Amino acid sequence: MTRRDPVETVGGVRVYAPTPRCRSYRLRWTEPDGTPGDTTAGRDRGTALTKATTLDRRLSRAAGPTALTPLGQVFTAYLAHGIIPYTDRPWRASTRIQIEDNLGRTLRGHETVPALDLDRALCDRMRAQAGTPTMVRINTTAFVLLWGYRHSPSYFTAGQVEYLSPGVVMPRPALAGTPAPRRRVRTRRVGQAADYVEDEDAPSAAQVVALGEALEQLVGPWGRLAPELAANAGPRWGEQFQLTADDAHPDGCREAAAPHLHIDWQIDSGAHIGDPGGRRCPPKGDKTRIAPLSAESFTGFPLRGRLLARVEAARAEQLSGLNPAALLFPSPRYVLWWHSAFSADVLIPAMRTAGWPLREWTEVHDVWHASTRRYSRETRTRTLTVLSWHSHRHRFARVAIDLYRADPGVLMALGGWENEATVLNRYYRSGAEHTLRGLARFANRPDVDRH
Repeated sequence: MTRRDPVETVGGVRVYAPTPRCRSYRLRWTEPDGTPGDTTAGRDRGTALTKATTLDRRLSRAAGPTALTPLGQVFTAYLAHGIIPYTDRPWRASTRIQIEDNLGRTLRGHETVPALDLDRALCDRMRAQAGTPTMVRINTTAFVLLWGYRHSPSYFTAGQVEYLSPGVVMPRPALAGTPAPRRRVRTRRVGQAADYVEDEDAPSAAQVVALGEALEQLVGPWGRLAPELAANAGPRWGEQFQLTADDAHPDGCREAAAPHLHIDWQIDSGAHIGDPGGRRCPPKGDKTRIAPLSAESFTGFPLRGRLLARVEAARAEQLSGLNPAALLFPSPRYVLWWHSAFSADVLIPAMRTAGWPLREWTEVHDVWHASTRRYSRETRTRTLTVLSWHSHRHRFARVAIDLYRADPGVLMALGGWENEATVLNRYYRSGAEHTLRGLARFANRPDVDRH
């Protein structure tokens, strides 16, 4: 007896009968990349057909010749491509770092799995490699399925992409992890947007003054200026701490006669030391803007005068060779700050001195060790800033609205928010307006015929 002809064909899998030399059924097929496949399937015909059916289902999932590519290699190709699949725009360095971290986390232990073997169960196991529900959601959005399907030739099929369609059910986290405590627990008024910013979400005048004084003790004279500028002009941290003397226009410029700041760049959170392009990138949303510069801050601080003094000091430092870029808020070495260093070495100690609310919490989490390819449980103490540096930006919005009567369009333009709907929900729609109008209507009986 020979195996010249199969006794059964299941899709793309040929089933051959046993022979005197080999008493097992044998399966043969062609892989998506053209290489031949060959395996035994037991002595029972039914078992052999079942195995052939399972194998054919696997082959039918193949998107094409690249479907055997290991997921680790798909990941490498994705990073090399450097294009966001949803917008077809190049990544920023910070985006690449986030994707590399998040997608790399999901692939741990599964780098050698062929693309065609990625099914829904494996997707769930991969994205469940997280310690909190938030990280499971981040893992889910980090998946490479859409890019892999659109790649030519495709790594994945359309069916595989649909495993993680919008609204997909999230698995429970499979690792230990302690969620960070919420900065503030509060109720919402009926009609109030979920992201509406209350007055207590922003630092008070006394808190801004106290933080400025504490910062001045740590970094020198510009420390007093920094929170005042943040709370009264609204730059984000990365925008403010890259400002130079050339960006400040206390007397106006050809573009605008009123005093202002030019915000054309921000510190690139994804940059590294020695990057050829430097450590700056365009502001959030690639939107440059002009920010206001009032004579006096909402605390009574002489903002414009003190900024002008800092500009002159930065130019003097530049002439002396100390501060080559004339940075207004330089690090001790007169270069751009790293956010982590500023937060740990300057901001949190200053907040503690100034009496800003801080919350210590204990994080228990599983940490991946590349050398052993295993997780180990670790515990560390962390500090939560109940009012972050970004809360100065909320104060800027309240100052603009409450003191300067800025409408949503003006606030959007001066603060660089994405659209008017964002500022309406965050800073205008308190939920009280409808209640007050309704109460006024019910204050007196309506003039109607009661007979």
